[in-house]
Amino acid sequence: MFIRGLSLGGKLLASLAGMVLLVLALLMLAERFLGKSAAQIEQVMQHQVRQLGQLNSLQARVSRIRVLEMELPRLSDMFAMSDQLELLTSETSLFDRELDAYLGAADPARAPAQTALREAWLRYRRSLQGSTHLARAMDLEGVNRHGTYESAPRFVAVSRLLKQFTEQTEQAAGAALQEAREAQEQQRRWFMATSIGGLLLLAAWLATLWQHITRRLRHLREGARHLAEARAAEPIPVEGGDELADLARAFNTMQLQVAERQSSLEAARADLELRVQDRTAELAAANQALVREVDVRRQAEVQLHRQARFDPLTGLPNRLLALDRLEQAMLEADRNRQFAVLLFIDLDDFKKVNDSLGHSAGDELLVEAARRLLCAVRLSDTVARLGGDEFVIVLHGVGEAVGSQAVAQKVLTAFARPFKVGAHALFVTPSVGMAVYPGDADDAAGLLRNADLAMYEAKEAGRNTFRFFNLAVRERATQRLAIEEQLRHAQDRGELWLALQPLVHSEDGGLRGAEALLRWRRDGTPIGPERFIPVAEQTGLIVPIGQWVVDQACQILARWRAQGRTGLHLAVNVSPVQFREPGLVPYIIETLRRYDLPAPCLQIEVTEGLLIRNTPEVQAALQTLSELGVRLAMDDFGTGYSSFSYLKRYPFDVLKIDREFVREIDHNRADRALVSAAIHMGRSLGLAVVAEGVETASQRDCLRQAGCELLQGYLFGTPVEPYEFERRWLQSAAV
Repeated sequence: MFIRGLSLGGKLLASLAGMVLLVLALLMLAERFLGKSAAQIEQVMQHQVRQLGQLNSLQARVSRIRVLEMELPRLSDMFAMSDQLELLTSETSLFDRELDAYLGAADPARAPAQTALREAWLRYRRSLQGSTHLARAMDLEGVNRHGTYESAPRFVAVSRLLKQFTEQTEQAAGAALQEAREAQEQQRRWFMATSIGGLLLLAAWLATLWQHITRRLRHLREGARHLAEARAAEPIPVEGGDELADLARAFNTMQLQVAERQSSLEAARADLELRVQDRTAELAAANQALVREVDVRRQAEVQLHRQARFDPLTGLPNRLLALDRLEQAMLEADRNRQFAVLLFIDLDDFKKVNDSLGHSAGDELLVEAARRLLCAVRLSDTVARLGGDEFVIVLHGVGEAVGSQAVAQKVLTAFARPFKVGAHALFVTPSVGMAVYPGDADDAAGLLRNADLAMYEAKEAGRNTFRFFNLAVRERATQRLAIEEQLRHAQDRGELWLALQPLVHSEDGGLRGAEALLRWRRDGTPIGPERFIPVAEQTGLIVPIGQWVVDQACQILARWRAQGRTGLHLAVNVSPVQFREPGLVPYIIETLRRYDLPAPCLQIEVTEGLLIRNTPEVQAALQTLSELGVRLAMDDFGTGYSSFSYLKRYPFDVLKIDREFVREIDHNRADRALVSAAIHMGRSLGLAVVAEGVETASQRDCLRQAGCELLQGYLFGTPVEPYEFERRWLQSAAV
């Protein structure tokens, strides 16, 4: 009745009012439900993406911590180790904070798994603390062992749990997205049902107006159905400017908004899938890079291990590995009741090869020497290079100690052939010292030391031979050590002194000079020069002692000259070791200047051992002394090598014939002929000739007849202290 009483305008107005109310209701519902659904999906995605990001960060950081820990055993420098430990501590603290943040925001329903992850991390962190403690103590082997057998399994446990959390989070993200979509679908259906109900009510309301607005209602109905079905459709035609046109416009706007929301959701989903794929690819690449880095480091460790235990030149085991093999051989000898024998080998005069041909030739010779030593032993034995020209051979499982002599003889035989080095054929002989376990030492270091002592015995025995270690060798070594220790303070304690032996003319017996001989008196007991001079030369003490001898000799000469004894000279012996020091010649010059002495009053005596190498330094030193006016004498002539060539090559003034040729000159024709030839040769070269060791009158007469001008020996006087010498020789008559 009410509708019928309305005019068309009222009906249209009422219809339009109903339509507006319905449209507004639908818009509000659409805005509410669709907006809520989109917001819910967006919230779910953000939450899951954040959790995945946190898990990926934790996985990357724990991998970084493991890499830092694995690098600790390879850091031998204390400062590098400190920096590495500081970086490891920082990374561990960051992992703690990120893990707490992740677990604090995680789902409480997964508390057991979270607890397992935290406990696994705590165990791994305790392992890291153990590695840090060992690293601070620079126990690199302990760090390596701790990281391999304790930290590695715990790191794997943490990584496995993080991976499980990542997989579970991805599954939860998928489930949450599916649930949000289902909720959206349910809301859409509910909204659709509500919209259809409103449209049906509107259709009933507009039934009376069907003839007037059929076409417009058809368009509105089609648009509402498309919108409710969420299908893409053409915009509703807008005709005129009345309320129906406004409604059509509203429908078109709503359709665009729904389409935009749907498009945004699809784009967000696609972006999330791409980000997950990219992150997965990054993790896979990082894992592959980590595997490659571990392989490279493992190869480097293998190479470093070989460099630390093998000699890079010869490929033989070095000192470290040789001592380890020796200890194994000693354990094997104890277990099988056998012997382990150590051969210490030193190449005789190897330095001459380096000095004359260069170090490359020396290296080539060492490689060939190593090959020959390997051919001289069994495969079960060990040949090692200690350094320089020193080698050792470890003989395993020797039944009888004396049987090792055959191996030593094989070594000598192997070196009998010349070494082909470039265009040169070099003969290098070995000196071999041998020590036997059990018997000669209780540990590897002691056995090596005793074999070394035995090697020096072989050198003193003439080289190119072998010697076993025994108590006598140890006693001589102990004596040498004691002499060295006492000799270091002998000069400060005033125990060294010079003994003077006269040098007389063969015709009138007049004094022409003297030789200053170094003597040592320890606590009133004299120590022979044959005992302490070699020790002084080996230890280098001969350099300061030799300077003291020159100073004392010049002091004596200055006293003689002050007393008017200007025609005398004093001879001092200079060791080859002193000539290797660049300060010898400047010191002699300075000492002569300090005592205001003419150079010819000082005579420097050298042996042929100094001249063997023919080094430029020796030639220059002798030439400088000769030009200065210092008298040069070749001592012990005839006992060495090619003495005649030395007389021609060096600027000598005096030739001293060794006592070995003088001892039997009065009844040995061969010695008499040799001495006579040496005297005539020296005089023909313009040299003064001195015969040493004259002890009998018959020896003196033979030398006088042979033309020797100057004589020295016990027949004329034994070596005495300077003041006693002056009392006997200088106070009786003027010289």
